[in-house]
Amino acid sequence: MSSSFRLFAFDLDGTLLSPDRSLAPEVAWVVKGLARRGRITLATGRSLASARPYAEPLGVNAPAILYHGAVIWDFSVGVAIRERRIPPQAARKALAACQGFPVDVQVYRAPDDPAVYVSKVTPQVLEFSRKESLPLKETDLTRLTEEAPLKFLAIGEPEELPRLAAALREAAPGLTVVRAERNYLEVLPPGVDKGEALAWLCHHLGIPLEEAVAVGDQESDLPMIRRAGLGVAMAAAPEAVRRAADLIVHSVRELTEHLDP
Repeated sequence: MSSSFRLFAFDLDGTLLSPDRSLAPEVAWVVKGLARRGRITLATGRSLASARPYAEPLGVNAPAILYHGAVIWDFSVGVAIRERRIPPQAARKALAACQGFPVDVQVYRAPDDPAVYVSKVTPQVLEFSRKESLPLKETDLTRLTEEAPLKFLAIGEPEELPRLAAALREAAPGLTVVRAERNYLEVLPPGVDKGEALAWLCHHLGIPLEEAVAVGDQESDLPMIRRAGLGVAMAAAPEAVRRAADLIVHSVRELTEHLDP
């Protein structure tokens, strides 16, 4: 396998992080070691506040893809170098579609706002807040749609989410709707996904896409796995993700075994 890869993009949850959301020292060691080959970045659905604690331990030295690509954040200077938002009209339609289903909807306002906005704090919202160490704020979500939010996250039973996804695509057809975890459905700005963001970042850095490696484990990772020069899926990923990958690994620790010294 070629050793000419110059950019390594990693999903966090289910890829770099353990089931308890901790970062194993040996995983951090492998990822930081790849920095000797090229640039290291994150490609995650997490917010800035939720992803930031992992940037330094992992040796991230390239702008990070956050909110599934709605924001590309340069940790070295502390600014967003690209930001995409959901237009207010589309946001209103998406929120209305979600309100017809038994899901908890979360709204993300801006990169510099760490809060997760909800209409009501429920047990599963509290669990999410504990998992990602993010503050919760109860508010009128309809009002927030006027601010052109970065993304929505709907949390619900896995069997409900395909029906919700179909309703969202009908109500607001321009938006990106993607499954992030078995009980998470995310609504993103038009044209935004991790693959599109990876292509933009490669162009920004002057690195051809074929010299990028993308590693992930969920449907939301499919676009970057398909577009990268080397698409890597975790062994526990859904079948569609594994089928799209060039390489399947049980741990990112295996990645260096497949790269030339």
